[in-house]
Amino acid sequence: MPESDSKFMRRVRAHQAWYRVHVLGREMFGRLTGSGSLCGSVLADADACEGLNFTSSDALASYEERRAKGWGVDPVRCTSYMTSSQTLTFNMLSDLQRHPDAAARLFGRLLGRSDLLTVESVDFEFSGVQSPYWLGDRTFIDALFRFRRQDGGLQVVAVETKLADRFSTRRTDAMGGLSYQRLSDGLQIWRDLAASLESNVTRQLTRCHALAQSVQLLDGAAADESASLLVLLHPKDVSGRSQAEKYLAGLVEGEAAAVTWDVYLSDAEATGALPRSLTDALGVRYVDLSLSEEAWVAVEDSRRRRAVEVTA
Repeated sequence: MPESDSKFMRRVRAHQAWYRVHVLGREMFGRLTGSGSLCGSVLADADACEGLNFTSSDALASYEERRAKGWGVDPVRCTSYMTSSQTLTFNMLSDLQRHPDAAARLFGRLLGRSDLLTVESVDFEFSGVQSPYWLGDRTFIDALFRFRRQDGGLQVVAVETKLADRFSTRRTDAMGGLSYQRLSDGLQIWRDLAASLESNVTRQLTRCHALAQSVQLLDGAAADESASLLVLLHPKDVSGRSQAEKYLAGLVEGEAAAVTWDVYLSDAEATGALPRSLTDALGVRYVDLSLSEEAWVAVEDSRRRRAVEVTA
């Protein structure tokens, strides 16, 4: 494992390596791009080509469709890296498109609203570049949902997914421009938009929410409607949860929520948005780290022994 990994990322890598062996039945593993180092949470090339990083045919099809549209998904990481958050997004959300009404019930439960009627469209790795929604930078939203509300209006929901990677802290010149500022004119979502963009903790979520709001303003019929943001993250990701909560605290309107993957899967099954067989499979793949506890202990013991040998 890379030395720069956080403890939680190491834990997730160990689980994905366990999944590769015990669920996929594949002993061989691949290398990290760049360093070329062997890594147990990376699929071997042949297994990646088989589409084994995707938990359903819908997830694989959604990835291939998005890939065909051009820049925005990393083909190596999506097909090979078992810890890829882009692959996580396809695996967790793609099958919702089969049940648009149930998916609306699911999102209504997660966001605490009762007016979502049905899903009209889903765009994975959504970017506003070369479109009227563009805010001047290359912000990507993991998944952009457009819902039809019961009042006939359009509700935009940006979904940001996270497994064990960090939120981006990248700055852009566009953040201080008029395209961003117009989003808070006449409709206050952020207590202080500039401060939310300035902070490394809240910057990525602010940019994603802002791009979703641009879509809401241009596609919605009313100028006083707010786009929603849903952050989905692992229940053991303490750092990610803390960052999401800090973002939520900076909002005036209740137009965002942070939900853990175990709650998402439970609610997806309860609302009929995803079948039990898939929620169980996704829980094993991503959520239930207790399944790989023995492998994790062995990995950490080996890591500590190597550290002692180096310092001896």
